Amino acid sequence: MFVSNTSTLVLLAKVGCLDLFIEISPTIEIPVQVEREALFEKDSYYARLIQKLIQEEKIMVVQVDEAETKKVMTQFRVDMGEAAAYILFDNKKHKAILTDDGELIKLCKLQRISFICAMAIIIRLFEKKRISKEETMNKLEELHKIGRYSEKVYEYFKLGVK
Repeated sequence: MFVSNTSTLVLLAKVGCLDLFIEISPTIEIPVQVEREALFEKDSYYARLIQKLIQEEKIMVVQVDEAETKKVMTQFRVDMGEAAAYILFDNKKHKAILTDDGELIKLCKLQRISFICAMAIIIRLFEKKRISKEETMNKLEELHKIGRYSEKVYEYFKLGVK
């Protein structure tokens, strides 16, 4: 099972891979705070897709304590959704946190929590033969443009396409 914050769900939806990832992944849990963030632009394609996946129970929404969330926000430079995802994570229950948020990634590294970003998921879809080499390269390029990835990170993931 994975925990996700908003960024990775939205990025995968925007490049047309969230459905494919859901098909090959364990259950994804999100805190209520992430649900609110992800559905903020309710008429957008990505919000409608995420809402559909929640309704189909492919993404499970979990209540997370607001006071604990705010405490984490004061201790670290993370926003509400990232703090809630961090609190929800339980290393006995979850494999990793899905995130593309730089501050949450730093916190995961500090706490030795496994994390997975959208580009890594695209590579996994390629390895599982869910998308072609050409599609993979296109999706990585698109993520590079919309996801604010550094050139170094982008080049690293391109090397995973063989």
